[in-house]
Amino acid sequence: MGYYSTLNIDTCVKDGCMKDVRGIFAEIKLKISTDIAEEWECELDWLELADDGWFCCEDWYGKWYYDEKWVVRLAPFLEDGDIELSGEDGSTWGYRIENGVTFNLVYVKEKGEPVE
Repeated sequence: MGYYSTLNIDTCVKDGCMKDVRGIFAEIKLKISTDIAEEWECELDWLELADDGWFCCEDWYGKWYYDEKWVVRLAPFLEDGDIELSGEDGSTWGYRIENGVTFNLVYVKEKGEPVE
């Protein structure tokens, strides 16, 4: 059984770090081809890196099990920003990248202004 969620990446590769991230992706592809990749690496392989440093994915909606592992692996090479997931049950979780460090995001429900 799995848990479907939608991935939203609102960050890109820092200037000067494309070679590093491409190297990570190439290493993962090699590990997958030789059947020695860890599960989180297989999941990261679902993402592609565009020439402009933004991530692409064939299907943003899927079973993301190891997001915490690959976010931490990529964080040192990413601009400050957020990576968020929304679960099929409406739950939301995510990570903030600041200066290459990964932080858990905390979501709080608060009463806002009245709707008129």
